[in-house]
Amino acid sequence: MKRILLTSLEFGQSYGVDRAICDLIIAGRLSAVGCVVTGKMWSREFYQLRDVVAWAEHETMVGLTVTLSKPVSPLTDFGGTVFGKVFPAPWWYALRSPFKMLPEEAIAAEIAAQVDLFEEVYARPPAFVAIQGNLAKYTAVNSALITVLSMMKGREPALVIPGGASRGAEAIAKRAAKAGLKSIVSGPDLPMADEDTDLRDFFWHGINEAQDSAMVLCRPSYPDGERPLTKKQNIRQISSRENQLKFLISEEFPFLLMEKDIFLF
Repeated sequence: MKRILLTSLEFGQSYGVDRAICDLIIAGRLSAVGCVVTGKMWSREFYQLRDVVAWAEHETMVGLTVTLSKPVSPLTDFGGTVFGKVFPAPWWYALRSPFKMLPEEAIAAEIAAQVDLFEEVYARPPAFVAIQGNLAKYTAVNSALITVLSMMKGREPALVIPGGASRGAEAIAKRAAKAGLKSIVSGPDLPMADEDTDLRDFFWHGINEAQDSAMVLCRPSYPDGERPLTKKQNIRQISSRENQLKFLISEEFPFLLMEKDIFLF
């Protein structure tokens, strides 16, 4: 038997995503949800998530998805001074990290501000904290995250770290353990596919590479009228999100898990 945390890290970003996440929780198809407190929907939608999690017949972990890249704006004055009106693009982190030029203190301040906003609105600490995108692999980012979480005495969330057997992931896990933090390994992700066969193949074969108790990320969504459908890439991504939702909510999905001996916990 293999256990996985099937997770969406996008609650609070759009109406279609939030509705999809709530429906999957009610259906018992999601293990965990990451909330984007910098999203425009967070302050209006959090109570629905809290109610759905309370009503569901199974326990769902609710955590925080920290955003540190554009188009999100910093929450602190310190962050605004360092980063400007909006956070930089992911490539900015990639260019500066090898030269140890990432502003770790400013990153830590922004992480702490987003943790505080989650606790203020949701009225409880996050069960885990993940960094949106692939930024957690950078030393300054994961060091800042470990520093912030280790200061949350008595309510320390788990730390989501990049998956794989890389030395970087192992080093992050060791630093987290030394700081008294639990860690959750992330990956692989559910593919953005238009065909159900690709999603079936993922759970039948692709999931074999996942560690036991790994966080497997999905991106389900209903159609969202607020998002323009002008680019082919946008249209395909939305179609793939809808297909993930259709597959995960289907009657076939739980039988596939049983056949493959996969347990959502």
